Amino acid sequence: MKILVLSDSHGNLKGVQKAVERFGRNAEVIVHCGDGTRGEAIWLTENCRDKTVVCVRGNCDFASTLRDFEYLDICGMKIMVTHGHTLSVKYGLENLSYKAEQEGADLVFFGHTHIPTDETIGSVRMINPGTCSKFSPTCAVVEIDAKGNILVNHVRV
Repeated sequence: MKILVLSDSHGNLKGVQKAVERFGRNAEVIVHCGDGTRGEAIWLTENCRDKTVVCVRGNCDFASTLRDFEYLDICGMKIMVTHGHTLSVKYGLENLSYKAEQEGADLVFFGHTHIPTDETIGSVRMINPGTCSKFSPTCAVVEIDAKGNILVNHVRV
């Protein structure tokens, strides 16, 4: 299963479109971890209908009806998706790890820090794709095989 993970596009729809064009064609799931302030979530939902699209609200998504947390079950793994601002991820990943363990998540996709991250705390692997904004945009391509092995590639958009 291939998953394209985006976050923190901050109105850079062209960056989201480029990421989807370059890395999302073979993805079965596209995730946006919030702060898509100018309609990126809407664009993904309307233009990637052949894929599962999951988007969450970030701290800059004012008046958004998106949730702070979403959950996926992929290849027998529970994946938690969040922006991370409600768990203070800029100050460390402990709260995020604790919440993930409470929810029974094996894997977390999060944003907010704009820093590409692939870290494991306890039994929870936490992946931040970085930022898909205009300055040095990045995203993550995550592949999960049938045995539950996870391969993460942070790539420039």
